[in-house]
Amino acid sequence: MKPSISIVTCSYQQARYLEATIRSVVSQGYRPLEYLVIDGGSRDGSRQIIERHSSELHYWVSESDKGQSDALIKGFDRSTGDVMGWLCSDDLLLPGALAKVGDFFSRHPEISVVYGNAL
Repeated sequence: MKPSISIVTCSYQQARYLEATIRSVVSQGYRPLEYLVIDGGSRDGSRQIIERHSSELHYWVSESDKGQSDALIKGFDRSTGDVMGWLCSDDLLLPGALAKVGDFFSRHPEISVVYGNAL
């Protein structure tokens, strides 16, 4: 059985990257997936981008926070996945990344933490 995955993206004033980041997650096709976007009250068009994708998001908010750590905590507090991770708002997931993560944890339930390489 595939584990559920929760991904949190924290963002502040990252509109120029945010659309591509969100698309890289929602286009994965992995289910069950919870995707949460926590925006720090950006005024650069980020909220409008997030709203366009709201039907694909498990949860989102755009409000002032105390920085990236605070935003991550907000996201993880609302996450229910068997596997939890985060993706910065100016990063992308390669196609099939979540399938590989889900497959790995299905085969290795004794492992608690994995991380990916960066290109």
